[in-house]
Amino acid sequence: MLEAIGRITILLVLAFAVLIALALIVCAFALHTKKIILPNFLLFVTSVLYEPLRRLLPFFHVDPTLIDRVSIEIRNSLNYTEFSATKMEERVLLLPQCIRSTECPAKLSPLDGIHCMECGKCVIVELSAVCKELGIRMYISPGGTFTGRILMHSRPKAVVGVACYPNLHDGMLNAKLMGVPAQGVPLTTPGCVNTTVDCEEVITRCKLLQISK
Repeated sequence: MLEAIGRITILLVLAFAVLIALALIVCAFALHTKKIILPNFLLFVTSVLYEPLRRLLPFFHVDPTLIDRVSIEIRNSLNYTEFSATKMEERVLLLPQCIRSTECPAKLSPLDGIHCMECGKCVIVELSAVCKELGIRMYISPGGTFTGRILMHSRPKAVVGVACYPNLHDGMLNAKLMGVPAQGVPLTTPGCVNTTVDCEEVITRCKLLQISK
């Protein structure tokens, strides 16, 4: 009996190791070629093995954010068709407050977040101008819980979210549960203040259109 349990344990450990190795290979391939194969399977594996993979990657001298980057790209890919089919005025852009200037004069509304005063002290003014031109509503959220409140209030058909990797994972999952297709753009400089984001990438995600048939 003990021998059988031992064999099963060894097989499970081997299967776990093979699954992790397969996930790493597919993740590396996806980032190198910009092609995502078996997206649903890969998303499932990276979700289930998220913590083990992040802990193991440094041992192979690999940036642990590899898993985060691939996961976000997979979610963006899976949501592309549904997102791109929506009208511009049905979309919202959700920004984190951490990209504001430390001298930001904006005030917080308990209903829909921080209202940009377009003082020009941070990149939000540029994104605000693009959103107005496209007809996309823009919101600045002071935190994760508030983000859900904004989505409930604005009731968009699609959303582009900007955040650090952990918040972006949670936000895209919550949007999925609400039936709202999301596109995620990670911060290029993480933190709680003075963070940065690739504005061109944000604008590109906001403008996504369905490929003509």
